[in-house]
Amino acid sequence: MADQKKSFPMLPVGAWWTIRKKFKQSIPGVVTDNYIATVLAMRVESARGNILPYLKDLKIIDEEGRTGERARLWRDDGHYPEICKAIASEIYPEDLLQAVPDPTTDRASAERWFANHTGLGEVAARRMASLYTIIMEADASKEPDTEKKKERPASGDDSSRRSTPRAVARPERDRVKEGAPITHIEQPPRSKEPPAPGININLQVHISADATPDQIDQIFASMAKHLYPRD
Repeated sequence: MADQKKSFPMLPVGAWWTIRKKFKQSIPGVVTDNYIATVLAMRVESARGNILPYLKDLKIIDEEGRTGERARLWRDDGHYPEICKAIASEIYPEDLLQAVPDPTTDRASAERWFANHTGLGEVAARRMASLYTIIMEADASKEPDTEKKKERPASGDDSSRRSTPRAVARPERDRVKEGAPITHIEQPPRSKEPPAPGININLQVHISADATPDQIDQIFASMAKHLYPRD
């Protein structure tokens, strides 16, 4: 069990996963600052000051940078949980392990503990809490999948860059079937003269009650002759 420290490893989580994945491919005999700078695409000075010391604190490499049994087991998914448990018991004091056993659900408490026990600022406390969380999770499946990359169009193919134009709705009168002839329909000319007024004629015919049928027929025949003249 580790004694309480004034400082704890602040290895970036991204570096933890990247170095472990590199070890899976080929584990080096000695880890140097140039090796770390190449793997993490960073300056040698930064690798020497910000990565190597923490790998030594975690005993993934020894003081001379050599890899050993822990490095080999750390990269193996089957042994990964037991190595994380061993690191946690060596690096972190018992009061932290008991106070914040699951930092994934209580990250704020972990950050507050590191800030209070180290006297460092929020950024440093956050980095220590991030690494503590990864170690306590001890879950190799949380490793980011860096193999998945966004598919890019082949050279010369800019179809993905061109946005498909949206169809613009047009009025029904503007929609003409492609290839169909356009027919112009002429409207008949309108007459400039006003229409003739209509004439309504109301006739009242008084027939004597004692008129004979022949007389009535003659009356209507005479009316028809004068009202509906024939050519």
